[in-house]
Amino acid sequence: MCEFDIILGMDWLTEHHATIDCRSYRVIFGDIHAPEFIYHGSLPGKSMQMISALQARTLLSHGCKGFLATIHNTTSDVPSIHDQPIVFEFPDVFPDELPGIPP
Repeated sequence: MCEFDIILGMDWLTEHHATIDCRSYRVIFGDIHAPEFIYHGSLPGKSMQMISALQARTLLSHGCKGFLATIHNTTSDVPSIHDQPIVFEFPDVFPDELPGIPP
């Protein structure tokens, strides 16, 4: 399976009048003959170029545009103390609720 540069849903693509050109690895936004924006994906076999924070700072200071995105999983369950195997071995040592982290 190939890597994806970006994954967008059909509802979002429809709302932004996107046309997907698989042969050219691009997504055209707006009128196909007078596009507002064209996203160019990576061709297969090409690896992504990594740059350091110092290189990014230099590029930004010279007027280059930069974008930063982060993803947080907000649906992950916080493990319970009762999910830990050691708690089952020594139930009299561990209280039902922990008061907090140790000092």
